[in-house]
Amino acid sequence: MEIIRDDQYQRIMDEKVCPYLECVKKEGETESFDGASLHWVRYEAQDPQRTVVMLHGFTESAQKYQELIWYLVNSGSNVFIFDQRGHGKSFRHVPDKTITHVERFEDYVADFETVMEKAVPHDLPLRLFSHSMGGAVAGLYLEKHQDVFDKAVLSSPMIAPSTGGVPVFAGKAICRVNILFGGAKKRIFLSSEYPGEEKFEDSCDTSRERFERYNKFRAANPDHQNYSPAHRGTVESLKVTKKLLKKGEPEKIRAKVILFSAGKDTVVNIPEQKLFADRVPDCEFVTFPEAKHEIYYSTDDVLEPYVNKLIEFLQ
Repeated sequence: MEIIRDDQYQRIMDEKVCPYLECVKKEGETESFDGASLHWVRYEAQDPQRTVVMLHGFTESAQKYQELIWYLVNSGSNVFIFDQRGHGKSFRHVPDKTITHVERFEDYVADFETVMEKAVPHDLPLRLFSHSMGGAVAGLYLEKHQDVFDKAVLSSPMIAPSTGGVPVFAGKAICRVNILFGGAKKRIFLSSEYPGEEKFEDSCDTSRERFERYNKFRAANPDHQNYSPAHRGTVESLKVTKKLLKKGEPEKIRAKVILFSAGKDTVVNIPEQKLFADRVPDCEFVTFPEAKHEIYYSTDDVLEPYVNKLIEFLQ
């Protein structure tokens, strides 16, 4: 499949991609296990052969995946994506929309279970695409539910989050002290407030055009300005590695899996990705050496093989 080139990106997204997706889009809300409202979007292909369910990453939303959804719909896939709790238009625990909070990481998994049961049609073969934090949710779900998806994509999955050189035990301890003094839902100690305009050089992308488009969208839309984790959510994320890699758990996964790893990733740890992949019975590990964490926002030379490998696998 031919991708949208960097030098044509803004024009084609404005004139072709977004108007088309708007025409084939349906939106709704689903009540989760605890009453939380989860906002979802479904895109319908003309002659669908499968349904691809997408799990976005931390501080993201369904809106960030317009280009990738376009490729999937045009390759014969219906696409279903929802804003995970604390993100986008879904339920939030805190009024400050720039802070991302969750009580337990398992709540993300429980939300996904609810959405799969109540909102996702099961009339076509089901495939799963996940990124970063969504990859951790996907991994935990696949370990628990072996017969739902026959293929799953984990793109830069958060098998283990990077702590930026801070020992995990120290990070947990600092967060727990803040939680003890009433800071469970407050912005993590090392994080600043949402700046309004972010810098490309500090981003997880290598395509400036893709970065700038979403950066401008975020700045103009408060629902999409997730920026900092809260202390409790950070502790929960640091605990997820042990759960994902628990003895016997990755070996339970029956779906055929492909794990895309970014060679220049500074957000999640690559060794734990490899360890996880080696333990899944049927998993292909693919590295893009020149990519940063958000491989789907890469320059043309990386994005084209990534998209084509992705679509080939899902088909």
